[in-house]
Amino acid sequence: MFTFAITPFDALSLTGLYDILHLRDLVFVVGQKITCEPEVDGLDPAASHVEVRDEAGRLVATARVFLGESPIIVGRVATRPDLQRSGVGTWMMQRLGEWLGDRPALLHAQAHLEDWYARLGWTRCSDTYLEAEIPHVSMRRPKE
Repeated sequence: MFTFAITPFDALSLTGLYDILHLRDLVFVVGQKITCEPEVDGLDPAASHVEVRDEAGRLVATARVFLGESPIIVGRVATRPDLQRSGVGTWMMQRLGEWLGDRPALLHAQAHLEDWYARLGWTRCSDTYLEAEIPHVSMRRPKE
């Protein structure tokens, strides 16, 4: 069983913020070797942060959501490496989709995850481009 929360930056506890930054570092810097762009990029204070925690209170998945943008921007979607392909990320994105409702949203998906995002209601809306030296595509929801 997991809990889902979306927390504005200023309401995050220090432990919550540490957990988010640590998980993103494990996924993007350690796991994917992304070092061409800083993981802590100065944008987190403008975002609300998705926290998915297990029964023990461990952060198992996260994303950031820029609610002040139109469309809403979703980014830094990350699941603990040992739980990837377990359904946790799908569960998080389904809850996020329910929370977003009909509000338009945009994300930059790593191209190899396009089909996964499509199954979750996202539609490709760009050609492939490089971001952090990894092929990405822009995707939007809801489907039009």
